[in-house]
Amino acid sequence: MPAGDNLVIGTVVGDPTIVVRDIQDPANAKNVCTLDSGALAPQFVSASTVAYETAENQIVEAPVAGGPTTLIATYSSGFGSGQYAVSPDGRSVTYLDGNAWHVVSSSGNRVLSTLPAAPNRGVAFNQDDSFLAFSPDGLYVALFQTFHVGGSGETAPDQVRKASDGQLVYSTTGMTMAVWASVPSRLFFRDNSGNLHRWDPSSGLSAMTSLGWVRPKASPDGRWIAYTFPTVSGVGGVGFYSVQSNSVQNTSPPGRSGVRFLTNDLVWYIGEKQCSTCFGGQPTPTGVTYIYSIAGSSEITSRLASTSDAWPKVTAPGL
Repeated sequence: MPAGDNLVIGTVVGDPTIVVRDIQDPANAKNVCTLDSGALAPQFVSASTVAYETAENQIVEAPVAGGPTTLIATYSSGFGSGQYAVSPDGRSVTYLDGNAWHVVSSSGNRVLSTLPAAPNRGVAFNQDDSFLAFSPDGLYVALFQTFHVGGSGETAPDQVRKASDGQLVYSTTGMTMAVWASVPSRLFFRDNSGNLHRWDPSSGLSAMTSLGWVRPKASPDGRWIAYTFPTVSGVGGVGFYSVQSNSVQNTSPPGRSGVRFLTNDLVWYIGEKQCSTCFGGQPTPTGVTYIYSIAGSSEITSRLASTSDAWPKVTAPGL
């Protein structure tokens, strides 16, 4: 792949096949390759390599151009097991295996923390979350989740650790909906009341604005965080938080959710509608997806029926 290309992993409307698609020229987007039909939760390792899970509870890497896969890790079956994330340089992978939080690097596979068991309970869609990711600068790895609770310190539900040696640098409890953004890397998250917080490696914890975001995602340059928020009509809306100004700049029409940045400016999401017969009364997809331009404050329908990742994940800092 040319180094400057923008790539996305997803499916195109009318075809369930998972593909890597070149969207450098959105008007003339084209499929680059097809992923194995059994590939689950695919992510980019680099522009030429992807990782995914298999039905045999394995996390593997595979070249986009085709070729044999490389086994990264095997995990046990169970709630949350197999959730994983790749470091920005593609050299490390962090994942959950039952109650154990692992990281795999050139030095081997080690356990960072063993958390309390997750209780058998329902899920509150707008409050429960499990966020696992390396920071954009690759120096830290975070696990912020609401299921394995009851611990503290080394077993706290919300932790930030050094990627180099796994040392715990920050822990808390009662937080949710975390996302890394900005350069140097800062972690944003909220409490159940919708108070937004930021953890910074140098200055520590800061109180930000009040924003009850759901499953936020950051732009590759760290300038923007897109997120879903519940509306009074019962469907979601999509908002855009400016990291620089600590404020919401734009919001989409209601009936939108499931944000994913394609580029620093373009955000993909799905349309949704009310559903009284759905689980928990949650909205259901309309079958139409959209791409929103933050700079242009404009929305168009998308040919991408689903997306799971985009490349590049990190670009030159925007601030």
